[in-house]
Amino acid sequence: MYIGPFYFDTKEIFLILAAVLLGLAWAFGWSLWWFDKRVLLTIVILMLITKGLLPAIHNEAFFVLAIVTIFLTLYIPVFQVVLFYFISFLLFRLLKVI
Repeated sequence: MYIGPFYFDTKEIFLILAAVLLGLAWAFGWSLWWFDKRVLLTIVILMLITKGLLPAIHNEAFFVLAIVTIFLTLYIPVFQVVLFYFISFLLFRLLKVI
């Protein structure tokens, strides 16, 4: 979808919508059962940035990395989740998986 000079793929639109909804949930105090809204918003923004900077990412491997990263936020601190995300992303890029 073209919006002005920018082209947005469906994955970017989903990530932008998720970031907006998480921001609204954080601002209005809506509860997300087990997840921390601040951590999820941070992870979604990081995913949006990496997906936006590298448009030639294979979607299946990126989807698996995203799901694992989101569910790791339930068990480990945000710093370790961000480290896991970036190290896994770097290894996927080096091994030509993504």
